[in-house]
Amino acid sequence: MSAGEELPLAGIKVLELAQMVAGPSAGLLLADYGADVVKVEPPQGDGGRLLRSLAAARLPDSPVFVGYNRDKRLIRLDLRSPEGRERVLRLIDEADVVIEAARPGVMERLGLGADELLDRNPRLVYASVSGFGRGPIGRTKGGVDIVVQAESGIISTTGYPDRPGTKIGFTAVDAACGHALCHGVLAALFRRERTGRGDVVRLSLYDVALHLQTGPLTEFLMTGVQSPRAGNSAPLTAPADLLRCADGAIIVSAYLDSHWRAFTAAIGAPELLDDPRFTDGVDRARHRGELVELIEKRLAGGSVAEWVARLLEVGVLVAEVKDYAAVVADPLAAESGLLREVGEERGVASPVRLERTVERPLRPRRELDAVEFRG
Repeated sequence: MSAGEELPLAGIKVLELAQMVAGPSAGLLLADYGADVVKVEPPQGDGGRLLRSLAAARLPDSPVFVGYNRDKRLIRLDLRSPEGRERVLRLIDEADVVIEAARPGVMERLGLGADELLDRNPRLVYASVSGFGRGPIGRTKGGVDIVVQAESGIISTTGYPDRPGTKIGFTAVDAACGHALCHGVLAALFRRERTGRGDVVRLSLYDVALHLQTGPLTEFLMTGVQSPRAGNSAPLTAPADLLRCADGAIIVSAYLDSHWRAFTAAIGAPELLDDPRFTDGVDRARHRGELVELIEKRLAGGSVAEWVARLLEVGVLVAEVKDYAAVVADPLAAESGLLREVGEERGVASPVRLERTVERPLRPRRELDAVEFRG
């Protein structure tokens, strides 16, 4: 980024009363836009501190917690105590945004619900995320990413047709929820600039999960047919599949007729063009198993690197299937600039680029005690 305007949310104060991933993800995105984010943890700490894989079991800090809480100031307060609640209310008096992710009704019982806080600070944007919403059914259900993936149909569409459904390999709904909550907050702040009034932004993991499935859910509403699990294939056409080479796997997406013709020529299989099973994308998807078998026989004679280079040369959409080690070592990741130093650690930067805005380095979280903290 070149030197220019300061970050767009410079001077905006955000009070984060959320734990785990979805709410903190929104706070992180707002911090990347320049907001001053103060995170209030319970006395025992954010539950995200406990989210560790076996690989991270011996690390001093949870990578999930580290990743979603950089560029924030952290303080632990007991919202159930009069002292802790009073201190939070003083912070709310100066805040522009509050983010909370408690079960419906919890914040109201603490005297920190939306109505109470907007009465106290009418310019406040109150951002709330729940598992399943505040309706009579949703408010009774606790929701985390894997549970919401099950309830929303995501698991039913993910995996292979001859096996039980599977979850997405990371907390996709939580992460998407952070983005949705962030842009809801930005919309409310934009309107506040015109009206002077705050607002309440509410969403649920369940609603975000449904919206992520706009395409297949709309198809079901129109046809009544459940989307089949397609494994590592894009179900709407073929070849759009994971294909095995001599030393690994590639993804090819040759769904346009021009791509299909270029692909068959590149792999030395022009006869596929005249095969009645593969006349168009629908026919190729219908006979996907036979098509993939024929293609992989050709690909077995070359390496991933060879096939990627050859297919890119003729304009076919192709990519090596990479693990995280390959991603981190890839010059493309270095070019993107998203995997960056955070103090003495490393983290992931915001994907949003404001090219005429002053860039600042990613900063580690600052954990403050009650004496150090001044709001």
